[in-house]
Amino acid sequence: MSNGMKKIEDLLKRKRTRQALDEKTLAGVFLEAAKEEIKNFGSEDIQEIKLKNKILYIKTAHPVVSSELFVRREKILEKTNEMAGSQEIERIMVG
Repeated sequence: MSNGMKKIEDLLKRKRTRQALDEKTLAGVFLEAAKEEIKNFGSEDIQEIKLKNKILYIKTAHPVVSSELFVRREKILEKTNEMAGSQEIERIMVG
């Protein structure tokens, strides 16, 4: 991580004063959770992340990445919500 980037934990501490986390913050939390679960996973593997009605929609750069995320989506969902400190996401859709 470069010196200019902030840690997810620091961002979450500041955001917790709000009702819900914004899409950009949740995307960062999701990426951190996915990196813990999938070896050699990085943000370059994701083309797009959208949040709508507590469903996180993930568009990947490669079918193999989609497959890995699909298989591990429940564990990643659990870790994402745990890191966020609340039930921010109910489902992850991979495509």
